Amino acid sequence: MAFVLRFAKAVRNNWKKSTFFASALAYGVSYSNEKYEIKQLMRHYCTEASRYGDVKIGLNQRPPKVLVLLNPAANRKSSEEDFHEYCEPILHLAGFEVDVVKTDSEGHARRYIEELSALPDALVVAGGDGTLSEAVSGMKRRADGAQCPIGVLPLGRTNTLATKLFSTQGSKNCDLENVRTMANAAYAVIAGKKEKTDIMRIEVMPSAVDEKPPEKPVYAVGALQWGAFRDILALRDKYWYTASLRDYTAFLFNAFDSAHTWNCKAKLSYTEPCTGCSNCYKDFDDQWAAAKKQEQQPRRWWSVFVPRSKTAPKIDYSKIVNEKCAVRHEMEVDPSELVIKTANVQVEENEGEQIETSSESAKLSVLVGEQVDSSFGFIGGSWGRVRNRKFVECPTTDSIEVRTVELLPERLKVEDTDPEIYYSIDNEAYEVRPIRITLVPKAVEIFTF
Repeated sequence: MAFVLRFAKAVRNNWKKSTFFASALAYGVSYSNEKYEIKQLMRHYCTEASRYGDVKIGLNQRPPKVLVLLNPAANRKSSEEDFHEYCEPILHLAGFEVDVVKTDSEGHARRYIEELSALPDALVVAGGDGTLSEAVSGMKRRADGAQCPIGVLPLGRTNTLATKLFSTQGSKNCDLENVRTMANAAYAVIAGKKEKTDIMRIEVMPSAVDEKPPEKPVYAVGALQWGAFRDILALRDKYWYTASLRDYTAFLFNAFDSAHTWNCKAKLSYTEPCTGCSNCYKDFDDQWAAAKKQEQQPRRWWSVFVPRSKTAPKIDYSKIVNEKCAVRHEMEVDPSELVIKTANVQVEENEGEQIETSSESAKLSVLVGEQVDSSFGFIGGSWGRVRNRKFVECPTTDSIEVRTVELLPERLKVEDTDPEIYYSIDNEAYEVRPIRITLVPKAVEIFTF
């Protein structure tokens, strides 16, 4: 009892030191518990992957070849360490033959996949949304039309599709949840479950006076954004000294700057969604091209004893008539933000829970944002979007569902003194130009959990 009294008296007389040491002890216990939970989680995934590898070795199967496109600059240069610690062991223990290619510049992933002599059994993108967009663009641009399933490892700062597919949202611990998401994504490649995903093809519209050959299209899995929100968010790394508050600081310091795109004045020409007809059958036939090529591949000798999986009969879209499909609608907009997104980033909220919308609907969503009435209101709304991680869910005055849309911006750079303005396509900057965006349904196979 005397010891307890002396200890309480010492704490009271040295309350500052006691508070400091108590806080340090609590942080140490929390940090150690977090590391222990992460270690146990990785042990579980590695054990499951090792069992899968043992089965394949027992069956004398050829190890699948996996090409990993690793962006070492993603997530402030922490992606490489995360890959080697949380993703690569799972792939190796499963008996996969892993080849890692590090990208070293913008467009490297796109050029590498486009020029690759032969695709592997699977392509794994280790980076963010921009790296995934480059990989998909390179694959869709290939002259031979070859395709392979894609695994998505959420190692970037923004991982729209991977978060939707693999995040469980079951843990309140942010680091533990991130590791769980990365491990889920790596294990999905092993499990082999795949889903076909919609993408959008973005083409620069040729000018009447432009004699250059047409540029190759860019393909996106997530969204195209244009406006002040993305302009300012792209500046967040300038405020690195504010650490985790850099996103909030960027909006606080730039909300009063008139150089950003506060008016996305443009003309929209669009067609309504269509389930497939004689007008758009080429886009819908892309989903059957890969299946047809797979059927033509030679089968193993033992495959004659394995029953063929039943596939739905091919629909002849060229004989389906939809008069509304070719009808173009036009409208002029002048918002502070314009977002065009696929179903891969469409999320609704219901009583605090996130519910994914059906990816079966072949459509793009055009979100026409509101005008900014005050800078302080813009700061508050932007901080709310950052806090809730709703980077593409802008406040809207109008929402349109489309299959194709032509975006003709009025504000373009004319002189060298004019500020640079950009679109953000899957969080990569592209010069603002007249573009045509077309939905390509079920065009890419993605490993899912």
